[in-house]
Amino acid sequence: MREMVHDPEILAAYNEDALGIKGKFKGLFRPDSETEVIDIVRSCVSKKLSLTPQGLRSSLTGAAICEKGAALSLERMNRLIDIDVERKVAVIEPGIILSDFKKSVEEAGLMYAPDPTSARECTLGGNVATNASGSRSLKYGATINWVRGLRIVDGKGRVLELKNGLTEKMCAGYGALYRPTQLFVGSEGTLGVVTRIEVSLTELPANLFVGIVFFPDIKSAIDFTIEAQYNPAYKAASMEFLDQMCLEIIRPEAKGIAIPPDARAMIYFEQEYNDDSEKDYFLNLWFPLIEKHTPFSDDTQIADSPKEKKHLYDLRHYVPSKTNEESIKVIKTGGCKISTDWAVPHNRLHRLFGYFEEIRGPLADMMVIRFGHLGSGHPHFNFMARTREEKIIASEIDNLMATKAVSLGGCVSAEHGIGKMKRRQLALQYPAPIIGAMKALKKELDPAGIMAPGNIFMNDNDDTVPLPL
Repeated sequence: MREMVHDPEILAAYNEDALGIKGKFKGLFRPDSETEVIDIVRSCVSKKLSLTPQGLRSSLTGAAICEKGAALSLERMNRLIDIDVERKVAVIEPGIILSDFKKSVEEAGLMYAPDPTSARECTLGGNVATNASGSRSLKYGATINWVRGLRIVDGKGRVLELKNGLTEKMCAGYGALYRPTQLFVGSEGTLGVVTRIEVSLTELPANLFVGIVFFPDIKSAIDFTIEAQYNPAYKAASMEFLDQMCLEIIRPEAKGIAIPPDARAMIYFEQEYNDDSEKDYFLNLWFPLIEKHTPFSDDTQIADSPKEKKHLYDLRHYVPSKTNEESIKVIKTGGCKISTDWAVPHNRLHRLFGYFEEIRGPLADMMVIRFGHLGSGHPHFNFMARTREEKIIASEIDNLMATKAVSLGGCVSAEHGIGKMKRRQLALQYPAPIIGAMKALKKELDPAGIMAPGNIFMNDNDDTVPLPL
């Protein structure tokens, strides 16, 4: 079995996530095979040593960082095992970097559709652990829709090989088990270690253009998004939202893109098309809708060349990376970015944004940056807490908003997972017996309780607000 690393300098490199959250683990394992993972898990069970799997620590919930025990980095298990072009299936190890995998699939003439913002800094195993999605989930869905099979080393060191049923019909026990991989997608390391992943692939879109549209207020941007989503003629692959603070962040990087000085919101959308006639058809659909909802229609930008599309894509993704940088800076003063992850049905977005305006008073002058997947009813509100006191206030506002989202038919987490920062919110989503069933499943697969302690579940009788470590 590979030895546990204790070197403080090496441990430090694995002890910080995208928000700057740090833990206190005592050692690190870096296996390069499933056999080594089995030996490590069994050794940890015998020593009662906690074990937290890690990808590249792009987590925004503290899930990849641990306060005790050892970290298990899967970065060396990064092989692309097979791409079956005919069956449109790929088999990979969990440590493969998502952008590298997507590039290999595209070189084979296919596409792996999920596209988290951190594609260059995250692994496919981490995506499975959190059910990551991204902007194009509007059309293609989240990771869970693409996972066909998994190999798992559970908390006893047993290997479980799981395949989803592929028949049109099935009636064999509890419905949740018809696709058993779905029990492990989103489990955040609490049930075991993913050692192999089989995913579905799809055809590459023939062409794609990108549009950015500016609005005088958030209401107009929401109205535009809702109308586009409820009209089946529009088939956007993504509809992303940036508020006024985001526009101020991207202005210095705009490079030739004129952002109207009075703009208070922006929608970034992607439209796939097959040929020039279909492109013209979609443009003739979009522009009347744009003119209906904003006086800034003449400032709309449409990008079709690879260079132009990359520029707009990079602008959209510059915002979350910039806010993460700011979060790391304020860790020193007890602060942190509190990134929300709730989502609601489209027709209730106005009520969610309106509720925030009702309760935002305690935030005072705390910076609030709002962006995200409006087309999926999933905006991210980012509270830039500068101190521990502000962090507590921001967490309470997040909890109130999560409660409201659930009451509107939504969810507390739509792509980042629960981790350690969202544990209190799990009880907003599910009744106690369902959480109990989750814990019972964990007990079955991890009887010693060594796997990813602190992720997803609150400690018994603990009603405090989970905060960054």
